[in-house]
Amino acid sequence: MKGSEIVNKVKGYRNMINKTQEEMATILGVHVNTYKSWEDNPSKFKIVEANKFLEEVKKYDPNVKFEDIFLD
Repeated sequence: MKGSEIVNKVKGYRNMINKTQEEMATILGVHVNTYKSWEDNPSKFKIVEANKFLEEVKKYDPNVKFEDIFLD
């Protein structure tokens, strides 16, 4: 899977849970520009924030796994 497909997965999961980039940044405790940078390049996600992202997604779909979002 190409990096752009992972980007689309992160954005897709965010959209699935009806969150804006600004809302996700707040949930993750980072500035919106930092979140946008991470969404454009998911390899920049730190593990703590990646897990917070996963936990937010799991509120809507408990079957989603870390690798579904962040690994190819």
